Amino acid sequence: MARDIAATDFFVDVPGIGNFSFAQRMMRDEFRIAAEYSRITEGVETPTSWLEIVGGWMATLKVLTVSAPDGWNLDEMDPLDQESYDNIRTVHQALRSKEHSFREGKKKGSETKRKGTGEGDGVLVSPEVQPGSDGHKVP
Repeated sequence: MARDIAATDFFVDVPGIGNFSFAQRMMRDEFRIAAEYSRITEGVETPTSWLEIVGGWMATLKVLTVSAPDGWNLDEMDPLDQESYDNIRTVHQALRSKEHSFREGKKKGSETKRKGTGEGDGVLVSPEVQPGSDGHKVP
């Protein structure tokens, strides 16, 4: 699945594999990824863990990849070679890591400032109901 180039695309250099360009994930992409996952898994209702994980990697990469290094073709990888799965996982992890780095900046700016730290911010239970040092209620 080829994506058109957009101003929001970003690049990820994956050591030992090459340079990739990915589309910024949008809400519609989540639906595209789910649809591609369904095609890859052929609609299996209860996929095995392996199928769920690898199918998810492949669907995500197929939908979000704008450009890939020469020779990178998910459909032509050898399914009997562990290196194929290692490479798919490595590229998927690099993509997710880069996406996570974008969201870290948004989180920091949107978190509400809280008063206090939760430690020593005052008595939470009135002294009448707090237990004494021996565990009995203080009269």
